[in-house]
Amino acid sequence: MKNRIFTGISIVLFCLATFAVQATGADKTFNDYQIVPVSNQELSGDVDKAWVLSYDETESPIVISLHQNKRSKHYVVRAEHFEVAYVCCKKGFGAKRVRAEYSKLPEVMTNQVINESELARQKILSPNELSEKDALNLIAAYLPNLVNPSYKHLLN
Repeated sequence: MKNRIFTGISIVLFCLATFAVQATGADKTFNDYQIVPVSNQELSGDVDKAWVLSYDETESPIVISLHQNKRSKHYVVRAEHFEVAYVCCKKGFGAKRVRAEYSKLPEVMTNQVINESELARQKILSPNELSEKDALNLIAAYLPNLVNPSYKHLLN
């Protein structure tokens, strides 16, 4: 009899806890985002184009800067506490660590935030070269998966 009471109370508490997490928005999806181009006057010398990505208007934005060379396009995605690159070339499109020449944040900080196994999974998101619009949309869609669960609050 005691086991049934304990099991019943456990189920009720679990349901209440699940409802509380959903009510606080801890289970937020990142399907709704906005990408806004940055004007050419605001760009630094080594950046060809830039955009601001935001999942929530009230939070700090994420900057995507494009560094182009003859063979590839490096989309450097930088927030206050992490940075990652998405590279587009003839071999395809995927996530990588930021090249030293484009990096502005300490590697230790980025290592804390970025999920290594997810970075490996996102190495090739497309086997083809992509347009800028498609690349930006894929970045916005896949970036939340790169961030370790305990750091998701940095995106919203």
